[in-house]
Amino acid sequence: MNRIMALRGAPAGSAGAGVGYAPAPRSDAPITIESRPLAACADIAEAWSQLAGRALEPNPFLEPGFALAAAQHLVAFRDVVAILAWQGEASDARRRLVGLIPCSRRNGFFVPDAVTGLADRRVFNGAPLLDRQQAGAVIEAVVDPRRRLAVDGRGLILRAIDFDGELATALRGGAERSGLTVSLRPRITGSVVRRSPGQAEASREALALQGKLKLVEPRTQAGLRDAVEIILAMEASGSRARAGVATLQDTREVGFLRAMTRGLGRVRQCRIGLLMLDEQPIAGAIVLGRGARGWLYLSAQEEAWAPFRALEILLASMQAAAPARLILGPDGFAVSSDGRLSLGDLHLSHGPARTPRDLASRARDALRGSLRRLPGVRPRRAGAAG
Repeated sequence: MNRIMALRGAPAGSAGAGVGYAPAPRSDAPITIESRPLAACADIAEAWSQLAGRALEPNPFLEPGFALAAAQHLVAFRDVVAILAWQGEASDARRRLVGLIPCSRRNGFFVPDAVTGLADRRVFNGAPLLDRQQAGAVIEAVVDPRRRLAVDGRGLILRAIDFDGELATALRGGAERSGLTVSLRPRITGSVVRRSPGQAEASREALALQGKLKLVEPRTQAGLRDAVEIILAMEASGSRARAGVATLQDTREVGFLRAMTRGLGRVRQCRIGLLMLDEQPIAGAIVLGRGARGWLYLSAQEEAWAPFRALEILLASMQAAAPARLILGPDGFAVSSDGRLSLGDLHLSHGPARTPRDLASRARDALRGSLRRLPGVRPRRAGAAG
């Protein structure tokens, strides 16, 4: 059994940037838990990237290229805390990052009595990065009631988890052995109405009568950068711009998108497709991730070609070009096929409180924790004079 230690407020430089992370630590090395602001994790980007490559369930939204860009540019990520799990002592040159779980701070009275994983509209997949060989040990260390982190709570709630994915399957399988309770809450989503293959082919044939159609997927950094700007310009010339919600109309959002696609492009986690009509782009899409599935992050089409369903044709063409790679929308539905993921919240804990005394104790602790977060308020100790 791994020994568990906890560090609160460890300095940003304690991760040992520049130290070799590739050599595996001893199998009996302790799991050390550290918490720090997500924005303070740039110095462990190398170890972080290596963990992403060993993760039980890969996730482009938690790659350094995405998360660090979000922390730099987006207000919503400023208070995100990263729970880091290290195997090995801080002084061990072979220490390895084996877990990274971004969490939201618990501010207010009516919040879950648990550490809550990051939830943001830009993050379609909430699976934390856990080393394939150490996933169970990391989760046990994080939910251990003895640990003290910058994010308070009992148990762990992970958002937007694929219930049929490797992470959820492994956690359910190891719950009984570790004494954890695993509960699932599916996300309620509507159904997706899909056109028949005949209708899609008719749209393609109608558009092909207007000129020569071609799918272009740039591979170089310069090509990806130019394709991003084309898609941004398309979006800014359509209905989203008239509604005031185009990406180019928000300096933080556009800064994040450019930095994120550049960072993920370096590790081949960003795929961009353009549908060309007589060498002119009429639709574009940005897909994040590689392997068996990718996530459609942003798409746009020229309004003049919307009646021909140019964007739908583009996505179908990208799917056909790599049939083994499913392209998913934010809700987990495949954009050009019948596949979908069962997404929802996954709650891990050491079991629910069963007696009124337990429930009263948890309510009292939650109230005290909320009062501590209010400026100028110090809750009295029990037994203090009135």
